[in-house]
Amino acid sequence: MKYISIWRHAKAERPEIYPNDYERPLTERGQRDAQRMSAILARLEPAIDLIVSSPAARTAQTTQVLVAQLHGAIDPQWHAAAYLAAADTLLEMLKALPDAASHVVIVGHNPGMEELASGLCGASPEDVFVRLPTAALAHVVVEASHWSMVRWGAGQLRLLLTPKVLR
Repeated sequence: MKYISIWRHAKAERPEIYPNDYERPLTERGQRDAQRMSAILARLEPAIDLIVSSPAARTAQTTQVLVAQLHGAIDPQWHAAAYLAAADTLLEMLKALPDAASHVVIVGHNPGMEELASGLCGASPEDVFVRLPTAALAHVVVEASHWSMVRWGAGQLRLLLTPKVLR
């Protein structure tokens, strides 16, 4: 089995304040939501083996909150291609992961994250039915022994959680 935690970055500053989208940092609420959600992520089983993240400021800050929650036990992999990536790009990233990892957390941006979660659990990524507001988490289980076997429609949604539920 392979476990995929699809985590959208937490709430970021508005684009009017930071016109360079890549550099938009988290808001105070975003920091709090990232803390709450990382506490849940850290308790999921099996334990997280790998974190893959977009290097944009808001995703990097969200990822660093999880790394701190895990006491620095995992060094995230920063993938420039994950920045605003489409679902197909994210799926290819997953398929290239080392088979030794069983639980990966992927931290990124919408609409790709919603499309990835929906595509893994449905027929195609275009049929978005998994909604991920900022800092939301979709935990998906795929019956596969190798990451290269991960395909659209091969997963089961085991958890869908938004920070609003935890507030």
